[in-house]
Amino acid sequence: MAIGVLNLEKRLKTNSRISKQLRRQGYLPGSISSRGKDSVSVKVKADELRKGLATYGRNALFKVSLDGRETTVIAKDIQVSPVKGAMLHVDFQEVSLNEEIKVALSIALKGVDVLEYKGLIPLRQIDTITVKGLPQDIPDDIVVDVSDIDKVHNICLKDVVFPKGIVPEGDPDQVLISIIEAKRPGTDEEEAGETGEESEISEKQAEE
Repeated sequence: MAIGVLNLEKRLKTNSRISKQLRRQGYLPGSISSRGKDSVSVKVKADELRKGLATYGRNALFKVSLDGRETTVIAKDIQVSPVKGAMLHVDFQEVSLNEEIKVALSIALKGVDVLEYKGLIPLRQIDTITVKGLPQDIPDDIVVDVSDIDKVHNICLKDVVFPKGIVPEGDPDQVLISIIEAKRPGTDEEEAGETGEESEISEKQAEE
């Protein structure tokens, strides 16, 4: 697994006004957490982080150097503006390539177009799956293939095939995706029309 490099700088002041100023200057405020140590406030060039994630993946590992000490980190959490979609803050976690970590991975659906051709649609019940594994084995997401499904069905945690070295956490019977029938255009109107006609017939019969 390729490991990227990020240039991080320590932040001495951490109030919201300074964080906004950093963003205007093209930096992203953040922190590095380590087991048994206090977190360290840092800043990173937003474009550099964005380019690194695009190149190496959302759960990529990065070599960083602070106070003359080199370490490996993963971007554990990235806060994003709900309005503009811009990154606001990043939480890095220091990791060891020999110790497992827990990460919440998003679910990526494969074969949705094939499923829809069969008159079915997927309905997500949860958005992420918490998994455990070595940092270098963590994928960007968990792919669930729905192309072979041809009837109403529930996909549970135990039905998903995980990459080697990745272990899911949670109830094996937890429903992740529900496959349901797609409503045909005009179905509601047709049912409403049929119901109306039946009512009219009933009224006429009652009058007779």
